[in-house]
Amino acid sequence: MSYAQPGGKRQKVRELRGSDNVDYFQGIEKVEYNNMATSTDTNSYRYYNSSERVHSRSMEDWLKYSVSLTEFRYNGSDTQGRPTFCRSWDDSSNTIDNYKRCIKAFYDFCTKLGIKYWTAFDTDLVPQTDNWEENKSNWDEIVEYISELSQRSQIKLMWLAPDLHSHPKYISGAFTSNEASTFVQAATQIKKCLEVSQRLNVECFLLWPYREGYNAIFQTDVAKEIKLFSKLLKITAEYKDRLNYKCQLLIMPYYSSFGKNYGGYGNLTWQPQNTWDGDVLNRYMWDITSCLYFLKFHNLDRYYKVCTPPGHHMYMAGVYNMFGGVAITNQFDQSDIKTITLMMKCIIDQSSAPSGGINLRIVPKRDCDLRDLMTSQVKYIDALAKGLRVACNVISEQVFVKHLQQRYASYYSGIGSRLMSGDVSIEECEEFYKKNQATSEIICTKSEHYNMVFQRYLDTCDHV
Repeated sequence: MSYAQPGGKRQKVRELRGSDNVDYFQGIEKVEYNNMATSTDTNSYRYYNSSERVHSRSMEDWLKYSVSLTEFRYNGSDTQGRPTFCRSWDDSSNTIDNYKRCIKAFYDFCTKLGIKYWTAFDTDLVPQTDNWEENKSNWDEIVEYISELSQRSQIKLMWLAPDLHSHPKYISGAFTSNEASTFVQAATQIKKCLEVSQRLNVECFLLWPYREGYNAIFQTDVAKEIKLFSKLLKITAEYKDRLNYKCQLLIMPYYSSFGKNYGGYGNLTWQPQNTWDGDVLNRYMWDITSCLYFLKFHNLDRYYKVCTPPGHHMYMAGVYNMFGGVAITNQFDQSDIKTITLMMKCIIDQSSAPSGGINLRIVPKRDCDLRDLMTSQVKYIDALAKGLRVACNVISEQVFVKHLQQRYASYYSGIGSRLMSGDVSIEECEEFYKKNQATSEIICTKSEHYNMVFQRYLDTCDHV
């Protein structure tokens, strides 16, 4: 399969060089579906069968997995220790050939897993230099290389993101820096990244405003920084439209550790306001609510959707039709089948997977060999597939659909129906209450009963 190139031209596929024919995961078989796999067979999927249709779609379509190149390139270091990994494809040099080897190894990794999508920051793909022409040449070379690998393997980028947090100039923010030259640098980086994304036919384009916020209010013009923040988001969307690039723009509110920052191993969690992480104390976009309000206030909600972790933030994004994708990290317990099932039910209720799919940002442990590197992904892939099967079973039997109808029955007629239609004044509410307060009663919602019903669905998940 080959992906259409801009201008409708089909790119010629050249023969791979000898070094490109190396299988960096030689000796490790491709992970296949086997519902009879034993407990010790960690190189098989018990629940994930990509082509199997559940609830009118294939599991592959519902789950839409992608694996992160950023985490794949993790070298085993942390704040207390030096690198522990010695990978045959990575000599730690800042050269285009080393980057190519890492990408080739990553494609081998995705092929063995049977996953068709991957994600990356721009700095994962090319070595950064201060020479404009050298950067341009590096990008041209790596785009051609990735295009060839994608055509051969049918694996492509889910989203590409500009790294707006690693460069020293971004220490006080990229979108909201007090230096205009830093804003211009960030805009230039975004422009190039968008152009590369279009050339590679990437489905989504992600912005992660990690350093946007302030430490001391008496040193910060917050109104000016908020204006700059919205300005960069707007001109990004406008340039995408001028390129006639049909991708989904995504934004991800703050996490405590993400991308290049491996200081807190696997610690990719939602960052609450007023929590010190060494960089910024007060974030401008610290959760789903602040993100949605920001986008709505600046009329950017028509351009962007939001990536979230599983749980409450995901549900709220779905309610406002702003759900763009899910990020799964080591912080998420893959044995929490209840949360996983509710997550997959949320996706099924929206009739399709979000544009950004489910991104597996799993940082390998510091003593991880190649087989364990595979297993670290397999356990999450299979756990989510298990949750999908349970969620489909819950939905098909419609027990909770009927329960919700009964629970909110008072809103289907009388004053409740009028409340939902929006034509009731507060005076009418008072009048209704006066007339009916004597007959009103507290109705049991049978919450314990339905909690137990749901738990029994989970208890029987091995038989789904």
